[in-house]
Amino acid sequence: MTLIALFPGQGSQFPGMGKEWVRDFSYAREMLESASQSLNLDFARLCFEGPEDELTRTENTQPCLLLISCIGFEILSRELNFSPVASAGHSLGEYSALVCARALDFEDGLKLTRKRGELMAQAGKANQGGMMAVMGLSAEDVEKLCQDAARGEVLVPANFNAPSQVVISGTNSALERAQELLRQRKAKGIRLKVSAAFHSPLMQAAADGLAVSLSNITFHQFRFPVISNLDAKEYPGPESAKDILVKQVVNPVRWTECIERLKSFQPKFFVEIGPGKVLAGLVKKISPEIPVLNFASTADLKLIQEALQ
Repeated sequence: MTLIALFPGQGSQFPGMGKEWVRDFSYAREMLESASQSLNLDFARLCFEGPEDELTRTENTQPCLLLISCIGFEILSRELNFSPVASAGHSLGEYSALVCARALDFEDGLKLTRKRGELMAQAGKANQGGMMAVMGLSAEDVEKLCQDAARGEVLVPANFNAPSQVVISGTNSALERAQELLRQRKAKGIRLKVSAAFHSPLMQAAADGLAVSLSNITFHQFRFPVISNLDAKEYPGPESAKDILVKQVVNPVRWTECIERLKSFQPKFFVEIGPGKVLAGLVKKISPEIPVLNFASTADLKLIQEALQ
């Protein structure tokens, strides 16, 4: 059966995520303990208890989500012999996809996402910016909106999440002008609860810092294809990974195109692995004909097993 793995990004996290898995599977507990030792971070407390404001700090969210998604993938692999034909992850989720495809070592993935989160948080403090979801406009109209509202400042599309859902990213003043233009055009803009203008040129310092960290990382042959957010194409191989991940920080997430590319594998199901159902909601808007199975709790295991039969 043709299956594709999807991995969530920031915004899907919540206190309590993965707790059942660690309780129910000894190897999940071992992965959590290994991660805690590797980063000298109490992942059990962060993931299971929070508090939420600590979990949502970018430098904590990113390695926590990677850990829980990778635990989920390991459970599916061991318990159901899960073997996807391809995968993709939304922003941070791309690192989860790379680890599960064995292109990136688990420990390296944890260290990279921790560092990526720290660098993005630092860049956010240096540049007062944010993000806003624009509803009901085409991608072309959103790009025109950014041009009209920028006025010499940074304002760009950051996430092409679905045909009528694009997130823009830039300086706070440019976002305010964009919101006023949206009101005039009878369209809707919702400011997101994020501390920085992710996936925009305001993250260049983070991209530069990530390049330094990536220089010490070795990538391996892919066990299955991973579709990049950068261009919605397969990673050509290990040698291209560092360049793609650096560029990903300052370029938009082309999620709609990623799903369209994954459709060429003719999947029976997408399987979203990790907390929340954000990606399932986006896939429903992009390709409603392809069902999405969610794996976020132990109870989901039986439902997925039944669906795969």
